[in-house]
Amino acid sequence: MSQLPLIVGYGGISAAGRSIFDLSHQRILFDSINTTNQNEVLESLGNLMGTRDRETILNKTLIRTIDDNFFNDHNYRSPALPTLAGGQLPSGFNPAKTYNSRQHPRGLAMTVFGLSDAVISLGVDWDEILTKVPRQKISCISGCAVAQADKYGMGGMFQSSMAGSRVTSKHMAMSLGEGSADFAHAYVLGSMGSTGSYTGACATFQYNLKLGISMIQSGESLISIVGAAESGIVPEIYEAFSATKGLAEDENLIKLQERLGEDFDQPNHRKICRPFGDNIGMSLGESAQFVVLMADELALELGLNIHGAALSSHIHADGYKKSISGPGAGNYLTVGKVFNEIHEHFGKEAMNKIFFHAHGTSTPQNRESESHIISSMSKAFGIQSLPVTAIKSYLGHSLAAAGGDQMISSLGSWKNNLIPGIHSTPKLADNVFTENVNFLLENLEFEDNKFDFAVLNAKGFGGNNGTALIASPTKTMELLQTKYSAKELTKYCALKQNIDEQLLENKQKILQGEVISRYIFGENVIDGMNDFEVESHQITNKLNNEKFNLKSTLPYKDFLKG
Repeated sequence: MSQLPLIVGYGGISAAGRSIFDLSHQRILFDSINTTNQNEVLESLGNLMGTRDRETILNKTLIRTIDDNFFNDHNYRSPALPTLAGGQLPSGFNPAKTYNSRQHPRGLAMTVFGLSDAVISLGVDWDEILTKVPRQKISCISGCAVAQADKYGMGGMFQSSMAGSRVTSKHMAMSLGEGSADFAHAYVLGSMGSTGSYTGACATFQYNLKLGISMIQSGESLISIVGAAESGIVPEIYEAFSATKGLAEDENLIKLQERLGEDFDQPNHRKICRPFGDNIGMSLGESAQFVVLMADELALELGLNIHGAALSSHIHADGYKKSISGPGAGNYLTVGKVFNEIHEHFGKEAMNKIFFHAHGTSTPQNRESESHIISSMSKAFGIQSLPVTAIKSYLGHSLAAAGGDQMISSLGSWKNNLIPGIHSTPKLADNVFTENVNFLLENLEFEDNKFDFAVLNAKGFGGNNGTALIASPTKTMELLQTKYSAKELTKYCALKQNIDEQLLENKQKILQGEVISRYIFGENVIDGMNDFEVESHQITNKLNNEKFNLKSTLPYKDFLKG
């Protein structure tokens, strides 16, 4: 019987803070949550940032003016850039200081921290999971869009000689685009399943999600951790996006503020990203986001929390294009396929139980092209008023990890019954298509069971379009009820109580200041030449009698004899 890819854990770090326990989502919704949750957000961020000052915490998170010393710490130069706005990680927090890092690129340090939180969010010690799940059945698919571009990665490899330094033995290995997955297996998970990244520019998270889903569905993996980590606040990346005319620049921002009747004495970096409004370009951000997908049978056996299900992720190219960086036709296909899946499998009524996370880059080109896709598809499928938000308005564009930001926000919305509005956009631009669409300029509070599905949309340079479909926790349990008996689900609920108790303990540790990452270096290393016993059907690790099955998975039975 087929396996449903359940979302049983998530973690990460962005300009809003830690994703675990919905802390980053609640920072985004800070003014709309209760005092208890506000205090938890402040406590968590204060521990990261090394301050207890409320105003500092609030002002030095989300999109803002980048800290003065940021480029000095991570790059060879601190240039005069057309803007100093960005979704920098909370000021004062350096993920590399949460473990024994050795000149790791910032994106990889973010991977170690974010993935550690994803593991903590399971409520079961990871080493215990390794005793129950073959390591070859645990995959991690993660990467980035622009490599590890700071001075400890590819940036250093290319620029060190010009900076009076030298290329080190680490630069090449630390530059790899799939380095996020490599670090996950080697230093956090100790897993031996599929690795790498299915890279699709700014749609990379959706691409990786597609691969992770297929691995669970095929049985290749019982656990597939999907993510992306991007630290794109690098001078050369800013300069490159500026050259494409896609970057929001301070001079143009001041002109926009004046034209809209806003205070224009200085650029308001807080509102530099304005999806679907009068806008001037995107703002870059940093993020590392990870979700733990697990086969449904295993998740129920372990009693893990079920946060939803990753149902599908569709990918299409644009075909012939005028510009490799411009949007094209493929996104109509990806959105259309997701909408058709909902309509075909869940019925007409389900079409009005969707909310939509737009790519929403804040470029004039995107506001028109993506809104037309959303509007035309809503009309075609009979959606009355599709709620649409754009999380980049809070976090900036984290490139490969942008879809992960959407995922974390969606899961947080179901926990908090709140969808963030696009607060930076005071009104929609005149050329935005609005028919059958409700672009949320304010937060949307909703009742339980109002929304069964979230759609995560992404468009990337090169004609990389990805659209994912996520089911709510409630809808996921409904799906599981068709496969499992009441007795089996009652047993699961009993096991889940122990997990819930452990998660409460884990949450308290985080709120009390635990910021240590899981980082296993030089321990339990397998020497294949000495530790492996090789047979025709299996390999045995003699250190602990761990067996790796070599059974063929070729699907071509009709073409093969015997």
